[in-house]
Amino acid sequence: MADGALRVAEPSLSVTASARLDSLTGLRGLTSTWIYVFHFFTFRFVLESGKLTFVQLDRPRFLTMAGNMALSSFFILSGFVLTLTTREGTSLANFCAKRVGKLYPIYFVTSALAIIAILLIGMPISTANIVLHLGMLQSWVPYQEIYHGVNPVTWSLSTEAFFYVLFPLSLFLLRRLSTRALGIMFVVAVFLEFALPWYVMRYFTVNPDGAGSAFLSSGGTGGDLVYWFTLAAPPYRFLEFVVGMICCLLLRRGALPFVRQRWAWLFVAAGYLIGTYAPGYWQRTAVGLVPLAVLLVSLAQADLADHASFLRHRFFVRLGDLSFGLYAIQLLVLLPSYPFLLRWLSSTLDVPERTLEHLPWNVAFVLAYFGVIVLLAMPLHRYVEVPAYNVARRLFRDRPGSAMFSESDVPARTGP
Repeated sequence: MADGALRVAEPSLSVTASARLDSLTGLRGLTSTWIYVFHFFTFRFVLESGKLTFVQLDRPRFLTMAGNMALSSFFILSGFVLTLTTREGTSLANFCAKRVGKLYPIYFVTSALAIIAILLIGMPISTANIVLHLGMLQSWVPYQEIYHGVNPVTWSLSTEAFFYVLFPLSLFLLRRLSTRALGIMFVVAVFLEFALPWYVMRYFTVNPDGAGSAFLSSGGTGGDLVYWFTLAAPPYRFLEFVVGMICCLLLRRGALPFVRQRWAWLFVAAGYLIGTYAPGYWQRTAVGLVPLAVLLVSLAQADLADHASFLRHRFFVRLGDLSFGLYAIQLLVLLPSYPFLLRWLSSTLDVPERTLEHLPWNVAFVLAYFGVIVLLAMPLHRYVEVPAYNVARRLFRDRPGSAMFSESDVPARTGP
């Protein structure tokens, strides 16, 4: 979980800030693995005339949908967990310090490594791109060479930073809504998830300046602007974060029915199947929003009732703990090394490189690279993420609690 070990004294469906929900940590571990697999079959460098060149890989729609749903689950989960773990009496300065301490150290380390690698490889990179990335602002610029530049995966952390900025005011306002109003807000968020991409595709466009480059084709999602809007645009992706917040608040009020895990997983499978064949501008986020929210609630309820969940297994929970570093480092390992590995194996084994791009070689590469990335994520977690967060959470603890985090005006708990 985002704020350390959280525990409940005994099984209960009453969610408190002290609850430990290992299935949600395990879900983060599972989805981080899916995102890695998605990236393995999406981003690739090839050696051409002694230089590394980016190529777009053709991937099946079902794999694209898996990556989309995995990423959406991160944003929904982030809203849920932050709502759960932000305690009354927290000062605004302490909250900000913890968010910076949690997000920026690994982000900075991996971004710096990416910038150094790009310069060593000799690939083009602008000063503006470097500044935007170090300032975590790249997701606001609708050009792929910006939000996919430097370290292509960290646009999501830029977007997440925007969520943190809005979180205190959002929590203050949502906590003061009635249970019925929260339900209406949930419906509105889902409606906007479907309506906004269609509206942007129909009435807006973005004109490239002629000097930019597109890493991935955007035609299937409605063009460059819709691709950026549904992938990285912070205000649009904030809807998923808000849905996570609403789910947590409704669960804490006892306003949600108990959802059995098997039905939640079937709902996710149905959303996955529908999303695989849905238009690209809905496939990325809209189709999976409600199924993922239901799954998150079901897993939280299962943990609180002490029901069995495969995501509570130590393996998935450990991956969840490492997920931040695993996510940020993966392409820095995969992209620059893979073409050289292929060339070396081709020469050593006297096998054409094209043969190495197919099964069962791909399976072996996926597993081997995943092992290496996990091993590298461990020191990042232990020596960067944990120490930085431990220092940050002690800052400004003596400041008065912010009214933004007060629960004094929260409507009385209502039954389902």
